[in-house]
Amino acid sequence: MPVDAARIAAALGKVAALVARDAAFAPVFERLEAELERAGREERRATEVQARARALLAGAEGQSAIRRTSSARCASDAPLPYRSRSSR
Repeated sequence: MPVDAARIAAALGKVAALVARDAAFAPVFERLEAELERAGREERRATEVQARARALLAGAEGQSAIRRTSSARCASDAPLPYRSRSSR
């Protein structure tokens, strides 16, 4: 289950208090720092992908609204794999 950056940041704060008292927790702190950086990158990437997808859709809307109708008018006009057995 992926954990979001906010939750990792909260854990990092708690572990920082532990590290301040005992250096034995330093590896956990470093791991959380790395995970926080990775989670931030993944969240930014997902946001960028959404932005690109929305831009593509916005551009397609201007190009005749992405052809909302099919060229097949009835079952006999559809390609062979989609025809019902009764229309073959």
